[in-house]
Amino acid sequence: MTILDHIVSDKRLEVNLRKKLIPVSQLERSVLFDRDTFSLSHVLQKSSTGIIAEHKRRSPSKSVINN
Repeated sequence: MTILDHIVSDKRLEVNLRKKLIPVSQLERSVLFDRDTFSLSHVLQKSSTGIIAEHKRRSPSKSVINN
């Protein structure tokens, strides 16, 4: 099992637990559910700034992250 598989597995468990604690129907009734949304890609396309990103292959604590 890869590190990504572990992360996905843990997140699936976490989401299932949270769904039991707060049902989706309750979240849909929340004040923030109907607020306006913003598109990140749209905002970035109109911006004059750029993005500098890097892809890490190693971590000091985990060694190789991605082969």
